[in-house]
Amino acid sequence: MQTALAALSLFFCTLNSNAQNGNFKIPNDRKINIGVLVYDGVEIVDTGGPIDVFVKANNMTGKYKIYTVSATEKKKIIMDGGTVNLVSQFTIYDAPQSDILIIPGTSPEIVRTISKDKNMMDWIVKQNEKTQITMSVCTGGLILANTGLLDGRAATTHHWSLDELRSHPKIKVKQEARFVADGKFLTGAGVTSGIDTALEAVELIHGKDFADEIAQGMVYDRYNDMDFLLKK
Repeated sequence: MQTALAALSLFFCTLNSNAQNGNFKIPNDRKINIGVLVYDGVEIVDTGGPIDVFVKANNMTGKYKIYTVSATEKKKIIMDGGTVNLVSQFTIYDAPQSDILIIPGTSPEIVRTISKDKNMMDWIVKQNEKTQITMSVCTGGLILANTGLLDGRAATTHHWSLDELRSHPKIKVKQEARFVADGKFLTGAGVTSGIDTALEAVELIHGKDFADEIAQGMVYDRYNDMDFLLKK
């Protein structure tokens, strides 16, 4: 028992050391705020995959506050396919400042429609001013691109929407990566790659061994690549 406790103590000492050596500054007086933007039609795995990663990180550390933020005044969200109803904890009008902001994706048609919502787009830009990580999943990268925040940066999105991302000439589109990190921006290639992107965020905060342990617990191969798309 003492050996197990000693090993656990060493693990968390290493975790804290990794966090302090990285660029991510863990707040001393509160938990790390993870804000997940949701809206009608949002893709289920885009949303749930990253949430699950951070829930597991919180179960291991107690350092995270994970919450959803609806893009409108109403908190009830009907997710992709009309199969899951989600009641967000906040709206863009009362949400706290995120340390990590997550923007999941959906169909390109819905992305184009919601990107015309000036209040939501302005909220993303305002949140980004103080985030430590701003992260998109799948076509959430198009939403982020439509704010102009990805101009001059490398990014990716779902492989069916790469041409739409290329319509933003100032973005350096990376088409063969599961996720792209450029400064504080992390963009995921599509659906399940949101798990990869969230694990990368966890690694930036706590180190590789910690992120790998979460991936193993999720029975997830975080070192897969995009070659399977080339075998079609």
